[in-house]
Amino acid sequence: MADILTFDCYGTLIDTSAFWKEIKKIAAEYGIDQTLMVTTYGNFEERLMYGEGIFTVYSDIIYKTLQYCEMELGVEKLTGQYDRLMTVHKELSPFPEVADTLKTLKSRGYQTSIMSNSDWNIMRDNLKSLDHRFDDVYLAEDLHAYKPQLNFFEQVQNKLLNNHHVHIAAGFWWDMVPAQRMNWRRIWVNRQSKRGLQNCMPYREVKKLNEILNYL
Repeated sequence: MADILTFDCYGTLIDTSAFWKEIKKIAAEYGIDQTLMVTTYGNFEERLMYGEGIFTVYSDIIYKTLQYCEMELGVEKLTGQYDRLMTVHKELSPFPEVADTLKTLKSRGYQTSIMSNSDWNIMRDNLKSLDHRFDDVYLAEDLHAYKPQLNFFEQVQNKLLNNHHVHIAAGFWWDMVPAQRMNWRRIWVNRQSKRGLQNCMPYREVKKLNEILNYL
C-alpha cells in the first residue's frame, strides 16, 4: 500500500481545455489561424520554461508568451489579453470524477500532494475548485524548477516522509519519464488514449482518475 500519493495537476486533476479554447477564441478575434495560434503559444511557453536559463514564474511566462506570439504572428496587442487568460486559468474546473476520487483517497488514509509547474497566483484559485485538503503542494515557483527537470523531482523526494509513494500524472514527458528516473511507482492517467513508450515501463495505466483506486 502506498502511504503518499503525488499528483500532477493540469490534465490529471484539472481540465485545461477551456484555456486552449480561449486561445482559439482570441486567434479568431485577431484573424489568426487557430491551429497556428495554439501551436505557436505552446512552443514559446515551453521555450520560456526551459530555454532562457533564468527561472520565471508561470504567470509571467503567460505574458511573455503572448509577447512572442505578437512577434511570431505579426499581430499587435495580444498582451492585452493577458488578464483574460489569467481569469480563465484561475477558473478551470476539475474533471468530473476527481472530487469523489480525492474524497475516497482521504477516507482511506492516504496523504495527497500536488506537483505542478504553476505558481501560487494561479494555483490558489485552482485549489479552491478542487475542494480538497492536500498535505503538500510543490510548485515550480517554490522549487525554481519546471518538470520534467530532475531537480524538481529530487527536491520533492527530499521532502517525502517515506518511500511508500506513487506518482499519478497525465503528462508522459513532464512526469512519467522523470518519475521513472527517480524509480518512483507510477500511474499514467491516459485520458487521450495515447501510446506510451515501452522503455518507460513498468507503470499502471488508467483512463480516468477514479480507476487508480484499483491499483493502490
